[in-house]
This record gives sequence, structure tokens and C-alpha cells, in this order.
Amino acid sequence: MFAVRSLVFVGAVGFVLLIACANAANLLLVYPDRLIYVTAMSAISITPFISTIRAPLIGMPFCVVVSVGGQYIANVLNAPNIAYAHLPHCLLIPFLILVLTPNALLKMRFRQLALTSRELVLIFAMGLIASIAPDWAMNWYLMAVITAPHYYASVENQWETKFFDYLPDWLVLDYDAARGFFEGIGPSRPIPWRDWATPLFWWGSFIVAMLFVGACLVVMLRKQWVEHEKLRFPLGEIAIHLIGAERDGKDDSAWPPFYRTSLFRTGFITMLMLSLYNCTTYWTGWSHFPIMGGAADTFILTIDPAYPAQVFRLNIFSLCFAFFINVEILFSLWFFQIFSTLQAGYLNRIGMTSTTLVPGGLVSIEFIGGMISFVLWGTWMARRHLWRVVCHAFGRPSELDDRNELFSYRTAVFGLIIGFLYIMYWLHHAGMAFLVIVLFLFFLYVFYLAVARVMAEAGLVMIDLPINANQFTVGMIGSANVSTPTITGMALTNAFARNWRTFTMIAISHAAWFKDYLGKSDHGESMEDKEKATNTKPDEVDTRWDPSASFFLWMCVAFGIGSTSSLGYLIWAGYRYGEQSLRGGAIGSLGNGFYAMAIAWIDNATRITELEVAFLVGGGIMTFIMTIGRYLFYWWPLHPIGFVVAAAAPIRSAFFPFFLAWLIQVLLLRFGGVRLYQKAQPLFLGMLVGYLIGAGVSYTIDVFWFPDTPHLYENFF
Repeated sequence: MFAVRSLVFVGAVGFVLLIACANAANLLLVYPDRLIYVTAMSAISITPFISTIRAPLIGMPFCVVVSVGGQYIANVLNAPNIAYAHLPHCLLIPFLILVLTPNALLKMRFRQLALTSRELVLIFAMGLIASIAPDWAMNWYLMAVITAPHYYASVENQWETKFFDYLPDWLVLDYDAARGFFEGIGPSRPIPWRDWATPLFWWGSFIVAMLFVGACLVVMLRKQWVEHEKLRFPLGEIAIHLIGAERDGKDDSAWPPFYRTSLFRTGFITMLMLSLYNCTTYWTGWSHFPIMGGAADTFILTIDPAYPAQVFRLNIFSLCFAFFINVEILFSLWFFQIFSTLQAGYLNRIGMTSTTLVPGGLVSIEFIGGMISFVLWGTWMARRHLWRVVCHAFGRPSELDDRNELFSYRTAVFGLIIGFLYIMYWLHHAGMAFLVIVLFLFFLYVFYLAVARVMAEAGLVMIDLPINANQFTVGMIGSANVSTPTITGMALTNAFARNWRTFTMIAISHAAWFKDYLGKSDHGESMEDKEKATNTKPDEVDTRWDPSASFFLWMCVAFGIGSTSSLGYLIWAGYRYGEQSLRGGAIGSLGNGFYAMAIAWIDNATRITELEVAFLVGGGIMTFIMTIGRYLFYWWPLHPIGFVVAAAAPIRSAFFPFFLAWLIQVLLLRFGGVRLYQKAQPLFLGMLVGYLIGAGVSYTIDVFWFPDTPHLYENFF
């Protein structure tokens, strides 16, 4: 283990040196005039999208740092939250320490060698895509499904007799290979990579198809979300502020504009000092400042045994991101948490409960009805744009311009069709019935689209799926109406059906937003707008050195590097040390629960009731009313997003940060208006950066001083 820690340290130092080498190579090999330019006939002067290939060259090893580093910290320190958030620690901490800070120091002395803000955005986007692979993002669920069934099967749980006949052997690991992973084989024996080849190949093909379908949907909807609905993408805005990409061309300062304000320095120093003090308590045993949302810092309010407890905890990470959320959404988030508590308690007192195996019961079903209505309404509002996209894809005359998308509309439309066909084919061969596949995919992509749409408007950094699509599908159909082969296939879908980071299109939609942001000039005009204003034809622009067309390619490379490196490390660590010793068998316990759920579906035949249908429809109607109210009445106080995500566990845990951020925003807007609110943003950005640096110090301390008794730096539950 010491050798691994040393390797991580050497790798971090080497990565910093790589930045200097890449810049030196750029100075020697790239001529200054080899940038994006336009011909003498054009009156446009387009800023280079990315001046050289050094950004991808730095981005690729950065993806390894993000993915393997995140998986390593999760394994060694049992810190799954490092990859939990949608802008996770495993991305933000190395970006601030290994990329942004060295680049700012380099810019102070050798300005021409420093990375531009646009190059930094590309590196950040690659890291964001790589971060959707490690641990809780994807690997944890995938490994649990692949490794658990044969190893944990026993006479008591009856897995072998009840569903092993329908378990595809090309998707799971055999007993001997799984035993070596969970118990370890030591350094002397070779790792049986060949046993992993078949399941990883077929799961890999399925994951690629799922991600590509998500990318196709993002391409088809991005213009609707950004240009028609004017969605802000708050997480993207925060990233732009962290990078400093919003600065104009005349700003040559080493540090981004927000970093140079006194409020940023105040927030940064204050939060860094509090975080460093909390780190000293690892040795002293003194009381720490309750800023991390841990169990010891939680106050639980229970008004009656029949009512769910309301949790109060202060998580600075959540608070800093919540400050950038619209005040109406913030109000709705905490309001519907109170509504959920009161409604659930009242239903418990009168004995009205759900009979299906849907977590959360009737209240959860109601919120899911709202989520379905939310997506259907959004699709209806986008119908004209989607029709124009389809017409454009089939070659009909259209005013749409897809040059600033990840790829063409034609690729998106036909890729969507082909991708869905392969997904259905794959699931059918895994044992699922065709009609169940159709309903399951409908719920799955409704949930994925809902979360992606919520993130585009609200920027909830810690949101996950309120319910898993496979559980909801079985609950709605009734397990009595589902065959055992289909239930077995449903158990396998836990690898992706409960995944809120990798497959929900949040990362790829933000990557598309970054590409659109970079495709605009310093004055916010897109290339097509400039062409219209100056009567310039697209073929007059020389883009030989413009890699914007390969932006999606670099995102694919980032995911390939992130997924293969983190999965490879996880498999290697399992066989060398034993997964059970690394994390106390967390992956095995998760997989055990997945397949135990299949037994529960088989043994407990349930059917959907009229009461559950009524709550499902009622939730949809409530969301529809709130949506119409926002369109018709300017004073309407409730935002449907608060209702749609109310069943998600991290939203309930973040009740107090949402309320506190809402209260601060209301006071700022009341006494100083929007200008005062904007002036306060650097304070919370500084708090965020200080908190992240403190987290990095904490992880480093635990790796070298407390590897056997690590400290949980942050908790979202």
C-alpha cells in the first residue's frame, strides 16, 4: 500500500511537470501564426477556440488523475463522496491544485507559455467526463452486478434455484474469478484478466450505446434549452468563474477576475482556516466546526412518530453551489420538503400506504408522477424545434445551424434510432420481455431527461435519481405480471438504472454547453451571428487549426481513459488486496442487495392499485398546474422543480443549505437588488475554493497518516 501511495505522489508531481513540458513543446514546435484565422476577404476576427493541441495533451493525463485518483481515495479512505457530486471533489481539487494554480504561476513569469482560458475549459470538460466513471459514479454499480451473483449465492438465499437458470453468463463473473476479486490473490499470482474480457466487452458496448443515445438527445435539445428556454446551466457558470473564462480579451491578469476581489479572499481564507483547523482535530481530538454535513453535525427534528424526521445539517459545499440557484427554485426546494414530511406523516396516521415495492410509498409515486409530467411538458414545448431537427436530419430546408453542436443533427437522429435498437436488442438477449423493455426504457429516459433538465436550470450539485427505473417499472406493472427471466434481467439493470451521474446526460449536456460557450466571441456572439452581421459565408473561414469539430472526440477520449483506467485500477486492487479488505465489502454488499431485490420481486407478487395510480396522476396534475401558473402569473411563487426532485435523498439532506441560501438571497435582493447579489457571489466562490483545498489537505493527511482509520470529510446524507 505504501508503494501505491508513493506512486500517487510521484504521479502528481509528474503531472505538474507535464504542464511545463507541454508548454515548452508548444513554444518550440508551434508557430505563432498557426491559429484560427480568416482569409483576407473576411472582416471577422475569430478568437482561437483552442490554439494548439497542448490542451488535449494535458487533458488526457488529467483524466487519469481524476478517475484513478477518485477511485483510489474511495478505496483506500472509504470516501465514496469524492465522486458523488456532479462537480465532484475528484475533479475540482486536482483541477485547482494541478492545473489552475500552476498555470497562474506560469502566467506571472512566462505569459506566452500559459494556457488560455479556452484551453482550461477544454481540460475541465475532459475531466468532467472522466469523473463520471470512478466509484459511485459508475464503477461501484457495474462491479457489483458483475461480481456478486455467483460469489454470494447460498442455500439460504436460494439464488441458484430461483434465477440462475436465466442469468446470462456473458454478463457476470464465474465463482473462481469473483472469489479472487473479493478475497484477493496476493502479488504472486497473475490477475485473471481473460475472465473479465467477455462481461466487460458486452457491458462496455451497452454503456457506449447508452451514452451515445444520451449525447444524441443532448444535441437535439441543447438549442431548445439554451436559446429558447434560456436555461442558465449554473454549474457551468460556476466552472467558468473558477476558470476565469468570462474575462475579456484585454484582461491579462494571472488569476481570474473573481479571485482578485476582496470578498473572494475573505471567503477563501475563512473557509481554508476552518478546514485546516478541522484537519488538526484528527490528532488533537478537539471539537470540529460543523461545516461538512457529517452525522455528528446533524440535528434531527421529529414532530411525531408517524412523521418522517427532518434533517438539519450544514454542508458548505452544498451551500456554496446553492447560492447560485434561482431564488424561486430555492424556495420551492425547501417548501416541498416540508410538504413531503407533512403529507407522508398524515398518510401514515390514517393508514394509507403503498402495496408495491416502490421506495417512498405513495408520496414518492406522487413526485414521480410530477417528474413524468415535467418531462412530457418540456417535450411538448420543444416539439417544433424537434420537428425542425428531424427535418434537417433528413435533408429538408431548415434555418437550423448545427455547426456549434457536438455533432450534426443527422448523426443525432439516426444515432438515436440505431442506439435504441441496439439497447433493446441487448436487453432482450439479457432475458427481458419486449413490452417490459419498452416501458422500462420510457421510465428510464424520462428520469434521465428530467434530472438533466433540472440540472440545466437549477444546478443542484448533489441530486440523484429519486427512484430507480427498474424498481418503478416493476412496481407499476406489478411483480405478479413479470416473468422470472425478466426479473433477472431487471436485476442486471441495476448497473445503470440507479445511476444519476454517468447516464443522466448531465455531464455531456454541460460539455455541450461549454462547447457552445467557447464557440462564441468575447461579446457573446456566435459564429453564425457574426456571419449574418457581416454577410460572411461559412466557407470563407479557414478552420484548419480549429479543433472545435473534434470537441466530441476529446470527450469520448476522456471517457475512454477515465473508465478504463479507473476500472483497471479497481480490478487490480481487488485481486491484490481483496475488495472486502479495501472497503469492508461495500461492492459485495451492494451487489447482494441488487440480487436480493430480485428474490423479493419473485416471492412477493404485487399489483398496482387504483390508489397508486391516483397519486401518480395527481402528482402529474400538480406539476402541470405549477407550470401553467408560472407562465400565466408573474407572482407565482412555486417552481415545479422543487416538486419534481422532492423524493431524492440528497435533496432532503440539503434542506438547511437550501433554506439558508434562499434566506441570504432574499435579504440581498431586498436591500441591494440584483447588483448586491452579484457582488456577493465571489464570497461564496472563495468559500468553495477554500473548502476544496481543505478537503485536498484532509485526503492527503489520511493517505499518509491515517490510511487505516480515515476520516469522513464530507457527507451528503
